Amino acid sequence: MKQRRHHKTFKKRRSGLAAVEFALCLPLLMILVFGSIEASNAIYLRQAMTIASYESAQIASAVGGTDAAAKQRANEILTTYNIQGASVDVSPLITANTIAGTPIKVTIVAPSNSNSIGPNWFFKNSTYSREFTMNRL
Repeated sequence: MKQRRHHKTFKKRRSGLAAVEFALCLPLLMILVFGSIEASNAIYLRQAMTIASYESAQIASAVGGTDAAAKQRANEILTTYNIQGASVDVSPLITANTIAGTPIKVTIVAPSNSNSIGPNWFFKNSTYSREFTMNRL
């Protein structure tokens, strides 16, 4: 009989232990979940900007390519990926007289605040920049 009573009192003493463990582990779990979401969002943003800079550099460096066409293509891709507040810069200025072999650099800068899907705790007020350089054909 004593063993049964001891088992019941032991169970009563452990009843609040799970709640305490949960209360201690919950903040850590929340940091891991939201940190993973923000890191995934940052990777997605950087990949979209890399694709946009590559595509626009390809258009800018092609024969007959212009700054306006390159910026338009970059903005189309950024809009497709739902990237907001990004700026596109093509240097040097491309004209009909730009000689072949000139390196054309396309730089895209986007803020993390306007492109985050969750609470912006880890990458708050940061900007991402991607650039791609191609030689003019």
